[in-house]
Amino acid sequence: MYRIGIDVGGTFTDCVAVDEDTGEVRTCKVPTTPADQSDGFVAGIEALGIPMAEISLVLHGCTVGLNAVLTRTGCRIGVVTTEGFRDVLAMGRGQRPGSDQFNPRWQREFGDARRPFAPRHLRRTVSGRIDRDGREVVALDEAGLEREVRFLVEQGVEAIVVCFVNAYADDKHERQAARIVADVAPGLPCWTSTGVHPCFKEYPRFSTAAVNTYVGPLVQRYLDRAQQRLAAMGYAGPLMLMQSNGGVLPATTARDRPAYTLQSGPSGGVISAQRGGGRIDAGNLITLDIGGTSADCAIVADGTPVVTTELELEHDVVIALPALDVHSIGTGGGSIAWVDARGALRVGPHSAGADPGPACYGRGGTDATVTDALAVLGVLGPAQFMGGAATFDTDAAAAAVAPLGAALGLDAPAVAQGIVDVATAAMVEAAREVSVYNGVDPRRFALYVYGSAGPVFGSRIGRALGCESVVVPPQPGEESAYGLALADLRMDVGEPVVKELGALPAGALDDAYGRLSDDARRTLGSRDDVEVTRWLDGRYQGQTWETPGVPVPEGDLDAPAMARLRTNFDDTHRRTWGYAVAHADVKATMARVTATVALGTPDPPDLGTTGDVTPGGTARIFRDGAWRDIPIVDRSALGAGARVTGPALVVQPTATTVLDDGDTAEVRPAGHLVITWGNR
Repeated sequence: MYRIGIDVGGTFTDCVAVDEDTGEVRTCKVPTTPADQSDGFVAGIEALGIPMAEISLVLHGCTVGLNAVLTRTGCRIGVVTTEGFRDVLAMGRGQRPGSDQFNPRWQREFGDARRPFAPRHLRRTVSGRIDRDGREVVALDEAGLEREVRFLVEQGVEAIVVCFVNAYADDKHERQAARIVADVAPGLPCWTSTGVHPCFKEYPRFSTAAVNTYVGPLVQRYLDRAQQRLAAMGYAGPLMLMQSNGGVLPATTARDRPAYTLQSGPSGGVISAQRGGGRIDAGNLITLDIGGTSADCAIVADGTPVVTTELELEHDVVIALPALDVHSIGTGGGSIAWVDARGALRVGPHSAGADPGPACYGRGGTDATVTDALAVLGVLGPAQFMGGAATFDTDAAAAAVAPLGAALGLDAPAVAQGIVDVATAAMVEAAREVSVYNGVDPRRFALYVYGSAGPVFGSRIGRALGCESVVVPPQPGEESAYGLALADLRMDVGEPVVKELGALPAGALDDAYGRLSDDARRTLGSRDDVEVTRWLDGRYQGQTWETPGVPVPEGDLDAPAMARLRTNFDDTHRRTWGYAVAHADVKATMARVTATVALGTPDPPDLGTTGDVTPGGTARIFRDGAWRDIPIVDRSALGAGARVTGPALVVQPTATTVLDDGDTAEVRPAGHLVITWGNR
């Protein structure tokens, strides 16, 4: 029996089958089908060539929701909120974006179509008020609410989100509103902010609920199609969907929580990197996934991925849910190179995508992309690309790069080298964003590179960061899909607890964790093998930002346990921010529970050893201003202990690892290439 991981990327859909007995891995790639991702999803399963009766589990990374947010192609939604709070979604947090943080002239563009997710005339207000302690100050105006819902229905909204101020303290008004929506517009999707996630901060809760509703109908329709098509193929098992937190949920559960899945693709790669790092005794990793449209970076510290409780997809688009802390930039193999008004060469964020794709794919693309630049430089060629089984047109790549050369006064190789250098610099900066700028010293970390383009850039990025090594997993081109097959069932739930630790009534936290544990267990099917971990978010009195993920002692939270919890908070704060304030009061903000069920996907067997490394030919590549002939090594011929010294290309069907002068790549028994340089 096999477990299937399907990850939909911007250019290709990656597919992995893992044998449940041996852990052996089978992979393939098919073009992504942007018009209907389920077409590529089904094509990928068919391309694996495994009978449906031998597939026990299908695990999927879905980008439908994220694409809708980034391109603003989600649903027409209506918002119902408290009187006086109509413009919360438009105002956001009142912060300038990072690059304009200190620009006093920056202002949000009037009528900017990219925000907010509902235009002002579809954001309706009603009378009614709950105060911060959960007391009803003004009763909900049910007649007014019914009027506003009817107005939104007349305007053709596809879904409604209800976000009332202070609903985290008592959500009875939101529950009333949801019942009225169901009565007025039966069948119209409706989410409440507390139903999505009841965090106590106003804007993050509003933003999370609005994004959830904006993508909800799209995600639901996509999952329904995928399940129907699987059933038509004869598949009788469950479809699991990857969440942003690195765990999976059944699609029937995830369809009601679309915001939980927004970062599902990148999360799969981090999970596979965590498992791979454990196999080679590398617990500290900077992960770098370079695909067709983006480069995604994250940190695995001491064998555990870093988690955030406020994921910012773009400026002021906040998802206040536990998620692997992945930083993404619009630079990948399909990113388009261009010359700006000042005559500077730029790369991305626009991408050639899957259709038409880079010019060298021979599908009608004419824009110069990073992949085209690699073709012009000789790093990629017809023999290396997809194992020689797909069209690869080097002449078309050169033709796409030529206009940039004319604009810059450079020949094709020089322009191509410039494109690669600009892309590399952007990726180095992205890796610094998650590491150096957050107090992580790259010199104590290995750079774990994957995605089909990751091994091309890995060595140079690792050197620039000063990493101790670069790790290339056995199937880098399909690593995110492999991570889906490795993931466990997981559910994160939370409840606001806004009070000083010392002022909490006896048993209050115990009661909260009891409710949360029961809720999480029910979501996972009330199984006997559920493991529950408890967390607390909090802050020192007077602080603005929370310290998330404070471990909560097991058992009843009596006085000694509360003292340990306080110590855990100081330790977590010191680890996160570099200091602790032992005399300051701690204010709890959220109680959280993580419930997991280990699915137990086995590791593949170790490699056997081989003899001397024998190059399988040479490639003529342009490097550092000159053409050079360098050896090509077939990765499938490398056994445990094999060593390859640079310069060289280590090739496999869906990825090429570039080794520079001074690089040495050693094959570990688990199949990973570990690249070092100099005297390391």
